[in-house]
Amino acid sequence: MTMNSTRLATIIDLPIALRDREVEIIVKPAQSASDTKQPDADKPKVKSIKGILKEYANPALRELEKSAWERAAVEKYLEKIEDDCS
Repeated sequence: MTMNSTRLATIIDLPIALRDREVEIIVKPAQSASDTKQPDADKPKVKSIKGILKEYANPALRELEKSAWERAAVEKYLEKIEDDCS
């Protein structure tokens, strides 16, 4: 439903940007505490995920990972340059 904000301003305090304009009014049920409860809310919350995948890390590949993006960019654009020159 839409209405002029002048009428709505008699009920609630509106920001200046919404005054003297048509505004849309949306009505929905309020959320209760049971609606917002997550299914796994009983589990302890993890404060940080840093190191969570550490057990899967391969130390031998760490040096390659440091320059992986640069190598991929060179390969990608080198192929493009070679194709353009052919």
